[in-house]
Amino acid sequence: TAYAWQRAGSVRIAIHETRPGGNDFALRLPGLLVNAAIALCPVPADTELNARLHDVAPALRAVASRLDTIPDVVLVDVTSDGSTVRIEKSGQDLLIRVVSSDERVEIAVPLGSVHRLLTKLEA
Repeated sequence: TAYAWQRAGSVRIAIHETRPGGNDFALRLPGLLVNAAIALCPVPADTELNARLHDVAPALRAVASRLDTIPDVVLVDVTSDGSTVRIEKSGQDLLIRVVSSDERVEIAVPLGSVHRLLTKLEA
């Protein structure tokens, strides 16, 4: 059990409001719980969304299969109007950072959970 718990990693969410008196919020969930939620939640019945997913599924599958083997790398880095969005592979996590004048948000998701989600959406 401990091995499975450790191998599944954890999802981390941190939000920091940068204004004076701003709030901080941080949450860490075990990857096993996230993987269970992915398995139990139904796939949306939205036909337009499913059609779009079907179109991009081969590209997503190719990227996801390579994430485990590539070194740490920035995948997306966009700056616009003083806000930045960065998505990177860091260790065994997919790390999403959004920085704006009002807040900083950081979400880390284990690559295993990303694989499970893509597999679920493809089904």
